[in-house]
Amino acid sequence: MHIFALETDIGKLKARFLSEEEREICTVFFHGFRFFLSVLRLTLWTFLIAGIAMGLGFAGIALPWVVLGAFVVWLVSVSLPLLRAYLDWRYDFILITTDKVIVVDQSSLFHQKVTPMNLESFANVSAETQFWNLFPFGILHCNLKEGVGSGLNLCYIPHAHDVASRISDAITTFQRRKDLRRYGGTSEEEQRRGGEAPSFAQPRHLVSNSGGKG
Repeated sequence: MHIFALETDIGKLKARFLSEEEREICTVFFHGFRFFLSVLRLTLWTFLIAGIAMGLGFAGIALPWVVLGAFVVWLVSVSLPLLRAYLDWRYDFILITTDKVIVVDQSSLFHQKVTPMNLESFANVSAETQFWNLFPFGILHCNLKEGVGSGLNLCYIPHAHDVASRISDAITTFQRRKDLRRYGGTSEEEQRRGGEAPSFAQPRHLVSNSGGKG
């Protein structure tokens, strides 16, 4: 379903970014712990707003004004950030293909940001632990070559080290395929194999050729 800038059909959204000869390797969604932390923080804000409203009511301020003011403050400072946190968790994803890595950020109904990064533009990719490695997610660092861009640092990536490995393998395969096109292979079979996506087993936490979360 398409709601203003928000596209809820992940499969349809991914299809826009795939060229004719390009294939999806895997799709990675952000870990739900990020949404949990947002809910926890906004719940504390709700209690704080309710406490201030009760204090103002006991102070003798007209109840209708207190209720109206508290509702407006809650609407702006809690409900809208909560909606954004949900959309980030539910519809943001990283698409890894045989040619590029695409980061899709759908943080509101009216804004969508898509960041495609060609594999040939990568300088390196690495992963870092979060929260003392107590949880199965981490930080993914995508560093681009000088003059191309500053890259991205993405937090709450499930099994970030595995994702970094998938991207690294995709870069190696892309470069091998590029070299085969440039210098030629020793056989048709080698040419064909050079254009294939990595064939190793797909980890369970990565979603491949699917339009929903795992």
